[in-house]
Amino acid sequence: MRRCFRDRLLDYFYPARCPVCDKALVVGRDGICETCTAHIEYIREPKCCRCGKPLTEEDEFCNDCKRRKYSFRQGNALLLYDGMMQESVARFKYGGRREYGRVYAQELYRHYGRWVRQIGAGMLIPVPVHRSRLQTRGYNQAEIIAKHLADYCGIEMRNDMLIRIKATQPQKELSAAERLKNLEGAFRPGRGTEVLNRLPECVIIIDDIYTTGSTLEACSKVLREIGIDQIYFLCVCIGKGS
Repeated sequence: MRRCFRDRLLDYFYPARCPVCDKALVVGRDGICETCTAHIEYIREPKCCRCGKPLTEEDEFCNDCKRRKYSFRQGNALLLYDGMMQESVARFKYGGRREYGRVYAQELYRHYGRWVRQIGAGMLIPVPVHRSRLQTRGYNQAEIIAKHLADYCGIEMRNDMLIRIKATQPQKELSAAERLKNLEGAFRPGRGTEVLNRLPECVIIIDDIYTTGSTLEACSKVLREIGIDQIYFLCVCIGKGS
């Protein structure tokens, strides 16, 4: 009873905030507010069979996936990376709103929890950040999402399977070709790949945003080189395909 009262008291003084608009929610409410739910764009069909980008017309793959080969098998994203979500993710990554990660994970599980079980994923692996960026930001946003999602899915999350050894430029400032070059040699296998008795057969890489897929490809390539064949991904946001 005391716990219940304490929780209500905390809600009153520190109400949860909608991760999209950042407005305080009414006491007892959690997640994305009704107004934002009506305006954000969840990813639905038609979408690319490889990267999950929404398409304007029925097609199997987006133009990027038609031109490029990837080391990952397939992936999905939750929301379109438009103006509202750009602001939301920016607050999450740079504004200290790490509590958004739980809501993102909750929504990912609601939409893709069944898919996670269907592919037989045995581990979630967050895209790592370089130690210099971790010191500046204080946390890895992908790891926060992955921790909560692992709890919801009941599977293991490991942040030591990949290490970022190169402090790369922000990807948003680069062209597609520059992104690939920027990420050359950026990742290597982490300590987890050495201490595990057996590597998982199927993993899901977790990140906040998918644009050209360069970051996920760089991570997938390293995981494939150490013997993991079934590599998928889940992201909170993704851009439009064509």
